[in-house]
Order: sequence, then structure tokens, then C-alpha cells
Amino acid sequence: MKRLALTALAVLLAASTLHAAEEARCSLCVGSVADPALAPSTGVPLLVRATAARMADATATVASLSAGQRRRTTVIVRSEPVAASDQRLDVERRVAEIVEWGRVHGPFEAIGLDVDAADELAAYALRRLSVTAQGQGVSTRIMFGPATTSELEMLLSNGAEGYFDVVLVPGEEVKRISEWLAERDPSKRVAAVVEPRSPNPLFDAARALADGATTAYLTGSVPPDAISAFNRAMTGDYAYDSTAATTILDAKGSPADAGVVTFVRGEDLRSVVVPQGLAGAASIVALPGDRYAKPRRLDQNGEREIRDTGTRGGRLLVGVQPGTSPFAIVVDQAEAIQPNVTREAIDVATERGISVEEIIRNHQAYDVFQESIQPRYIAQNTTSLRFAVGDSGEAVEASISGEYFSEPGGRADWVWQDFYVNGVRWKYGRIPELPLIQPEKVTQLPLDLHLTNEYRYELVRQTDMLGHRVYEVRFEPPRNAPETLPLYRGTVWIDARTWARIRISMVQLNLKGEVLSNEERVDFHPFSRDGGRPLTIEEASRLDARDLFWLPRDVWAQQVISAAGRASVVQRSTEFSDFRIDPTDFSARLEAVSTSDARMVRETPAGLRYLERREGGERVVKEGYDTAQTFMVGGIHHDSGLEFPVVPLGGINYFNFNLRGTGIQTNVFFAGLVLAANATHPNVGNTRTNIGADFFGIAIPTENSMYREGSEREEEAVKSLPLGLTLRAGRPFFTFAKVDLSLGLSHSTYQRAETTAAGFEVPSDTFVVSPAISATYSRRGWTASAFYDWATRTSWEPWGNLDEYDEKQKSFARFGAGLGKVFYLPKYQRIGVDVNYLDGSRLDRFSKYELGFFGSRRIHGIKSGSVRAERAILSHLSYGFVFSEQFRMEAFYDHGLLDDELAGFSLEPFQGVGIAGQTVGPWGTLVRLDIGKSIGRNAQEGFVANVVFLKLF
Repeated sequence: MKRLALTALAVLLAASTLHAAEEARCSLCVGSVADPALAPSTGVPLLVRATAARMADATATVASLSAGQRRRTTVIVRSEPVAASDQRLDVERRVAEIVEWGRVHGPFEAIGLDVDAADELAAYALRRLSVTAQGQGVSTRIMFGPATTSELEMLLSNGAEGYFDVVLVPGEEVKRISEWLAERDPSKRVAAVVEPRSPNPLFDAARALADGATTAYLTGSVPPDAISAFNRAMTGDYAYDSTAATTILDAKGSPADAGVVTFVRGEDLRSVVVPQGLAGAASIVALPGDRYAKPRRLDQNGEREIRDTGTRGGRLLVGVQPGTSPFAIVVDQAEAIQPNVTREAIDVATERGISVEEIIRNHQAYDVFQESIQPRYIAQNTTSLRFAVGDSGEAVEASISGEYFSEPGGRADWVWQDFYVNGVRWKYGRIPELPLIQPEKVTQLPLDLHLTNEYRYELVRQTDMLGHRVYEVRFEPPRNAPETLPLYRGTVWIDARTWARIRISMVQLNLKGEVLSNEERVDFHPFSRDGGRPLTIEEASRLDARDLFWLPRDVWAQQVISAAGRASVVQRSTEFSDFRIDPTDFSARLEAVSTSDARMVRETPAGLRYLERREGGERVVKEGYDTAQTFMVGGIHHDSGLEFPVVPLGGINYFNFNLRGTGIQTNVFFAGLVLAANATHPNVGNTRTNIGADFFGIAIPTENSMYREGSEREEEAVKSLPLGLTLRAGRPFFTFAKVDLSLGLSHSTYQRAETTAAGFEVPSDTFVVSPAISATYSRRGWTASAFYDWATRTSWEPWGNLDEYDEKQKSFARFGAGLGKVFYLPKYQRIGVDVNYLDGSRLDRFSKYELGFFGSRRIHGIKSGSVRAERAILSHLSYGFVFSEQFRMEAFYDHGLLDDELAGFSLEPFQGVGIAGQTVGPWGTLVRLDIGKSIGRNAQEGFVANVVFLKLF
């Protein structure tokens, strides 16, 4: 019984050893080229050659192979030249057929292409095959060949460098191709097709391995058992031994005209010797006797000791019998390794890192896999549109939320069910049809495969992003892309483990129309394929990459839009939540919202488009939208600095984003005694240059008061009646900047007020001509601005206090700069900060900066006409929040440091606080209250209040 147990244990150990030998991979391998006329070899690396037009022939070859043998098989597919009118689509079709065949019959060790003429189309085909085959799990390596150096040069110059791993070459070309690759891309492996010409077929394969190949495929009928025995012997760190002093002798001991190749294993200096053999005659392998011992023969019968040996002249002689069977000789190191002898250690100073081409290829392959498993899903989306207003840190925020229906293939429908204005819920009727202002659709996206004009990529660093270890890769537009083609530049962060996109940040180039700049950022989140639930970073790290799928979760964008000739900053953020993956009621829920009154928008190849509901509930894409809007504006303004402290407000505002299809933007505000209008073409001649005109007129004069040392001088009051026309031209620069030139022509009529002293001379009526330049730069929520305005009056006679009159003030200049940002916090909270510097030269009472409600700049609570400055530093801080979705409250603090020689100000502080409230009143009317009070040592009595309602028709 004990003997039986020992025998069983020995059998198990032998089986385990044999299995380990089969699993161990040779470092330099010999394989076989499949011959359709013969049964394919098994147990060895196999090369199957097929044609794209007759993949069925390859099916017959691989049908008899086991799954394990297919994983050691390489399929090289010959593709004939493409003659179709749309060559790219034909390549897509052929590659798809090859990959589908590989998916059904694989996976294989490698799959590759053999093309007649290498060109940019062949490079595209290879890249497409690479990412698709790898993404579908067809193979882990991609082969190209048989190849010449000129074909390889073409592939590298057309962006295919990182898309193939192995080059297939004829045996006689191995050395030349290997040396060429060593200079340009040493990471590439070389495989050789070898036609045996020697008595010992293994010698021809060994010669190719010695020249630089890692696998040599033998043609013809070569016993697979002999190849398997050789490959088992070559397990380990083997390399060609160019220093071996082995020679071949004939049977009489004379030097023979025959070659020999020796490989040595680094860990124990064991050597494998492959002699060429002599046709029909015995030969002798002469080895240095001081280096080698224990020769064994390796052939189809396995490994066994060679007894026909001897020594002479310090040489170990090994007899080789004539024959054509593949064989090799295995010898051990002659001297035992001394444990107390220190071996020379070689430290590798540098190691080859992953190239950016490999990163992009692996990502593209994973993206192909992701597309194949992309689910249908429903998510809750919340989109916020944030518009900066003026220079005081204020903003308007419109938020839309509802369900988002996504289907594989890119179709997605947005449902807009809830609408908020500054966090206050809209409760009256349907959500207004907001203008869908968007940049031109980019069709050539980064990270995608393109036939020509591939994006350029640069590996910046390896870092951490959102809890993942990632490669940070910067991308730029193609070198030869047309200047008018909409493209992106930016950065993508690719997960180093799964090759998924974690974040992509892009800036759109070559924009047209009213969108001056467009910057986008998208964050992606992992989900489990088993159950479709969102995962934490720790959970995702424990799963295989193919057990995950990734969906966009947070999208942020900033656009600068040319509206009414001004550069208006719009920030957009979208958050997806409450994901329901592959729900069974997907179609039913989509149909239910489609037949409802909810606003719906669809993503189309041309961008977002409204879905119009027809009779019967069917939704169809609506081209265009209502570009004209009419508002009723009304309210009351209280300001003790005005002649009439309580002023009723009322009027109509008409805005058209595309007047009569001309592309001209118009805005007209009419309130009986006040008319303000402008017209702007945002893109003249497709040059991105905007031209326009502004008009302002008021029918009743406003009183201009004079303050000296903080006290009002009623005897110096002057009424003025302004009327102005301004011509403007602007153009964007450097993606995020815009420069505007303007020419203003205004007329001022001056009149005496009721309190004006009899001896006080009012200024003479005059025209004012004022050329100006201004610039803005908006990026990631920050806005920087600067302006310079020079003006001259057509007449400027002595007026007022003649001691203060200065004829040089007939012309004057104003200039300044500002910087501001609004920080958006959860639950519709926001903080606004803004700093401005204002200055000028030769400023008088009517050209200084006025700080009232209707002045050029504002401090809350300062009465109109009461405070002016020649120079000022103004800062604004605001905080807003919403409660119960019905009311919005906003608090303001303004601080100014003013210089004015006439008033006696030198960095004089003026401060003000304010509070504003907003709600949605009856019939969908927006109501806003703004109250301000000055504080500090220069506090004024009273307050300034403004109540406005806005009704959209």
C-alpha cells in the first residue's frame, strides 16, 4: 500500500512537471507555418495565413485546434488593395469582418495584416484592426508583414507606430529589419518565416533567432515534437552567444563547411547548440572542453545523453549521425558554480517607459470594448446655466432638471421637467423655450481613429486624478488640418490600470458665429456590469477592467457668447445622478414623457435640437427655435438723490437673436420717455468679427448735483439731457480674449435747475466724440477686463466756477481694469467677488466716475449724483442662497477708495451694504427687490431701493 501511494505521488509529480513545462514559455521560440495541404501542427506556435476575401479557408485550418493551441496561434490576413469610392468605409467593413471572425474562432496570440502597398490607408486599417481586435478580446498582439523598411517607415510616419507589436519578415531579412527597428522602435518584436534549407531544419530557425527574431516559423513538414522539445529547452533567459568557439568537423576530424548557432541561458550558463549538419554524412561538434560538459541530444524523442563523445586538444567532441530530423545539443556549464564567488552585477540605469502611442492605443481598444457593452440607461440630470452680469460679481442662474434617456449608438433625449431661476422654482406653465446657443459640432474628435490628420499626443506625466492612478496626456489638433475645421485641444487623464478615460478637458478651436470660446470638461464614473450599480474607487480597483463600464457623471463648460456686441460669459454644468441601468420600463417611460407637456431636447449629429410634440404624442426634431422674445418690464425706483425720489418704471423689451434670418441680433427697450436699442451682426463674412450700433435717448433731463466736502451745493445743480449713438466692432483673440473698438457720438444738452444760482453759468451744449478700446479675457469662471476711452467735446466754453474752469478738459480720457469671479456652491448658493481700478486724466464734473445706482459704477446705498471720483478702487462681495425653493436672498458689501481733488477725497473710503430678494409672482412674473444703504464714516441718510418685475410673453 505504501509503494502504491509513492507510485501515485510520483505520477502526480511527473504530470505536474510536464504541465509546468508545457505552460512555461520559451524566450526564443520556433513555430510552424500552417500548410492547408497538411494537418496543422499542435503544441507549437502556429502561423496561419489567410486572405480577407476567403476567411473560410482559415476557418478550416483552426477548426481542429484546441482553445489552448489557438492562444499560441497567430493569424495574418492578406488584404487586397481597396478600390471602393469611399475607401475608409471599405476598410471599416473589412476590418469588422476580420475581427468578427477572430471573435468567433479566437482568441489568438496575435492577429495581423499583410498588404500589398503600405500607405496611409494601410496605416489606418492596421490601427483600426489593432484597437478593435484588442477591444473585442480577439488577440493581445498585432502583427504587420511581411514588411520592408520602407513600409515600416510609412506606418510610423502615418501614426501607426503604437498600433502593432510584431513585424513579420522573411528569414533572410531578419538581421536588417532588426537593426532598423533597434534605431527607431526597439520595443517591436520580429517574427520570421523560415524556409528550411539545411540538413537540420532547426538550424535555419536558430539562425533567424540569432539575427534578432523572437519567433521563427518553419515552413514545410517539420515534426512538431522536435520543435516542442526545442522550445522547452529554451525556457528561461536565453540569448544568442556570439562568443561561443564551437566548430563543425567532418567524420575524419577536418574542419567542415557548416555553421552552428549557440544560445546561452543567463541564470546558469546552460547552452543550446544547433549545428547545421552535413547532408548524408556524420559530423563532429567541437566544443571548448573547459566550458561545456554533459552533452545531450534534443529531438522529437525528447532529451537523452550522447555517448559518442571524446576529448582531444582541450576540445569536447560530440558525434552527430547523418539525417534530416531536427535536433539540437544541450550542454551544461563545465565548472560548478562557486557559492563564495562574487558574480558581477549589472544595474539597469533606466528602463523603457510606456509610450504615449501605446497609451492611446490601449485606451482606444478599451473604448471599443466599452461601446460593445454600452447599456441603455435613465439618469436624473440637473443642468445649470450661469450668466455673469456687469462688474459687481452678480450673476443670473437658470437651472433645468429632468430625466435623461441614453441608448447605445449615441441617441440621447433630455427631458426638462423642472425649471429654476436663481434657485426659485418656476411654477407657472411650461418651461420657456430657451435659445440653444451652441458651437459648431466637432466631427473629428480626439482619441478617435482617423484616416488622415490624426491628433498629436504628448505624455505629460503619471499622476493621480479622482482617486485613480492616471496618465496625463495632452492633445493638439492635426498638423495639416484646415484652419476652418472645428477641432479640440486639451488634456485627457487615462486610468493606468483599465485604460478608461477618467477626465477629459477640451478647448474648441476655429469657432464660428456668436460663440467666441468654448471650453468643456467631462468626468467619468465606473459602474459594475453585474447589477449596473455605481462603484466606489476601492470597489472598482478590485474588479477586472472588463467587469466595468464607464458613464459621464459631471460635465462643466464655459462659453463666451457675443450678444448685443458684448462678450457674455456663460457657465454650464450638468450633473447626472440616480442611474438606472437597462431598466425594463425604459421604452414605456420614454413614451410617457414624450406624450407629456415636458420640454424635450435630443442630441443629433448637428447638436441639440428641440423635440416638437405632434398630435398623437409623437415627438419629431424641430429645426431652429423661436429667436424673438418680448418682455414687459415694470417697477418702482426710490432714490432720494433724484429730483423725484419715487420713480415709476415701465416698458417693453424686445430681443431677437436672428432678425429676419439675417443673423443680426437686436434688442430694443422702450419705456415712453426712454429708448435704448442696439443691433449687432456677430459674424461678418465668417470672419468672427462683430459690428454693431447702440442708441440711447431720454426725453426728460436728469439733475446733476454737486457735492463739496460731503455737502450738496444746490446752487450749482445742473440738468442734462443725454443722447448718444455708438458704433462698435469686435473680434475674439487667443481663444478666450476679445477686443472691441468703438466710436461714440453723443450730444449733451445742459439746463439750469430750479435751485441753480443766477450767477452760475451752465456748460454749453456740445457733441462728444469718443473712440475707445476694451478687452476681456474669460477662463474657468474668471473674467479680466481693461478699457481705454478718449473723448473730445466740440465746444467747451467757460462755465460754473471760473476759477475751476480748465479749457484742457475739453478732451479727457478714462481707463481702468477689473477682475472678477462667481463661485457656485451647492443648493444654489453663490459667492461673487469683483475688484475694479478706475482712473482718468483731465476729468471734470461731467466726465468723472459716478457711483450712484445708475452711474458707471455702483456702491449700494449711494444716492444718484452724490459721489464722483477721478480715481477709484472698488471691490464687491456678494453671497446668495435660496430657501424653500420660493425665495432667493442675496447680500452685498461694496467698498470703494476714492480720489477726487475737488471734493477733497484722497483714498476716501465709501462703503455700502445691500440685500436683494427674488421670487416668481403670479402668471410667471419674475419679481426682484434690491435695497441698499451706505455705511461707515461717509454714510448718507436714506436708502436706495429698486423693485422690478419681468414678464415673458
